[in-house]
Amino acid sequence: MGDGRLGLQAADGDSAACPISDAEQVRRIGKMPKEVGLLLIVAGIGGILLPGPVGTPFLVLGAVVLWPLMFGRLEGFLERRFPRLHHQSMLQITRFLDDLERRYPLEK
Repeated sequence: MGDGRLGLQAADGDSAACPISDAEQVRRIGKMPKEVGLLLIVAGIGGILLPGPVGTPFLVLGAVVLWPLMFGRLEGFLERRFPRLHHQSMLQITRFLDDLERRYPLEK
């Protein structure tokens, strides 16, 4: 899909979707508007303060969207040091952003 969506990506218009890599998801998240980065940070703070989903992945990726040079290194470190946790966090963020984009599509 060339529409900037995260999550599953169909190959050559085929209805069968294949998962995209974490690195590709991070690149797409980095290209998101700054408003989405702010929303991720707010969701991260809410996730830390309230019971439920863990808020740290939202905080880190929101910071990557807002300040890509500074927090891109932190995201890379977390990916190398904790690959399984990083992958699970990417799945959580991808589900959140896919739902957000379905509800409120980005204008092109």
